[in-house]
Amino acid sequence: MADVSCDDSERLTQTLTIVMGAKRHGIGLRDPDTTLEVWVTQTNGDWMIVQNYANGTSCIVAMGEHWEGTKANPA
Repeated sequence: MADVSCDDSERLTQTLTIVMGAKRHGIGLRDPDTTLEVWVTQTNGDWMIVQNYANGTSCIVAMGEHWEGTKANPA
């Protein structure tokens, strides 16, 4: 990915879920005005990290392939 891809937060969420078939796997607070989310496609394991800003803009700041999740409470 050569450039950061930004859009209106609601529109980017719709693109990730409807067009790409992705599901949000986690969210964390970066600072008081910014959150980071990890999105993963269900079909092929492509993943995206989305940075959300308080002004209603979101940007895909990283992406890759072959996501491998971990169990929340391993035995």
